[in-house]
Amino acid sequence: MNRSDILLQVKDAESKAQQIVKEAEDGQRSIITSARRESSTRVNEADEKLRAEYESRFAKERESIASEKQTYLNKGKEEAADIKAKADTKVPTVITHLMKSFERTLDVAAKTDD
Repeated sequence: MNRSDILLQVKDAESKAQQIVKEAEDGQRSIITSARRESSTRVNEADEKLRAEYESRFAKERESIASEKQTYLNKGKEEAADIKAKADTKVPTVITHLMKSFERTLDVAAKTDD
């Protein structure tokens, strides 16, 4: 082989090497772009899943609190009804007591006026 043939082979080899490097760089860019896109998709999916789980738990706790609130309200209403019933049974006794007390006051006042 003469010198010009060797130089042509070197030039061909350099050209092929540059082509291989260019293809590798293009492949690398493609892989990086694809990986970024996939990671972004996974992050979005994880965010959505986390948000859905949060909303589900929040709704469950809200229902639990509402149920507990209703239980306390019902218990309070029952206690209020019991107190009212007891008070209603004592009203005649209280009225009688007040009337007697008022009558005693009037009797005392009448006796001091004499």
